Amino acid sequence: MATTKIKPKEEPLPLEMRVIQCIADFTAPKTTQDSVDQLAAEYMTATLLRSNAEKRYNAIKSVINDEFAVKIAKVRNEAAEKMLKATDNLIGSDWQFDFAANKPATRVDVDELKTELIKRGVKASLVDEAVTKVEKKATPALIITAKPVV
Repeated sequence: MATTKIKPKEEPLPLEMRVIQCIADFTAPKTTQDSVDQLAAEYMTATLLRSNAEKRYNAIKSVINDEFAVKIAKVRNEAAEKMLKATDNLIGSDWQFDFAANKPATRVDVDELKTELIKRGVKASLVDEAVTKVEKKATPALIITAKPVV
């Protein structure tokens, strides 16, 4: 009589661990020992994973925005009216959505502000001096791409 060992039922890994495992196990193409080749292959692989993950993220976010437009608008309107962070959630059987909207940020169009101040009688030179004194330059964006040499 043959005996069969019954393995205890293993619990599946949490979703976060499954995703991390998929990404970590996805190897970049093998290259020469050249460090440029190794880094470029890894960078391109990471870029492709990121790009496809962003496409999936944007697609599902669009569906969520369409499906729950009223609830999302309510949270955003509450944040705008109270000028405070607003939150709400939507609970399903196994998962839930937490919706949060921060208070709206204030943005100023510097050119329009200059025009408005000059219209109100402030000297253009004074406006320019003030803007120059308070403006801050952002660090230029660095764009890195990797591709096979052809």
